[in-house]
Amino acid sequence: MNEAQAIIRKAEQLDSYQSTCSSCQINSKARNFCQYVVWSDQTLASRAKATAKVEDISVVILSPSAEGGMPHTRAPNIICLPAHYPEERLADTISHELVHIDQRRNPEVWIHKLAAQGWRPASSEEIPQQWLARVRINPDTHASQFWKWADRYIPLPLFEREDKPNLHEISVRWWDTAEERLYSQPPTSFTQKYGSLGASSMEHPYELYAYHNR
Repeated sequence: MNEAQAIIRKAEQLDSYQSTCSSCQINSKARNFCQYVVWSDQTLASRAKATAKVEDISVVILSPSAEGGMPHTRAPNIICLPAHYPEERLADTISHELVHIDQRRNPEVWIHKLAAQGWRPASSEEIPQQWLARVRINPDTHASQFWKWADRYIPLPLFEREDKPNLHEISVRWWDTAEERLYSQPPTSFTQKYGSLGASSMEHPYELYAYHNR
């Protein structure tokens, strides 16, 4: 086992991300053609780490199909990139992933910060099973999966198709815990604060702040 493989193995021991995806029917199906394996050439990892300018992180290059080719983080301080990732996007991507690393390392700080903005952690028990079963699992938010906006609305990144789930095809829906209804549009209070955002930003406050460095 080489160093990169050992790092990913340790990550799985800490965060159980891959096993969680495997045990979820729709998330497992969405990853049928995604090989979550360490890539033989780790050259890009050295360049990515130099770009990060942070010593106490690890960077691992995975198969181009891992997580649908999407960069992500793993516990405790690992940035994962797909092989052949465009170098012109490296700086912005590393900046984004470093926010996620900070969220992993300092969850209490982020709970306090997000509470000041109108967010608080939510329980999966607040979400009906029919919608919970369609949620795309995200490695960057897996450790603190659900949050509630304005003490009422929980954003849910739902696969658009249950029969053919695709990691890149999700829609963010909002579960209203007060009315017990699912809405396709964000609440007015959210758009008034953050404006119009894409699904990747809206799915979770961790992503919102990583994309926009708010």
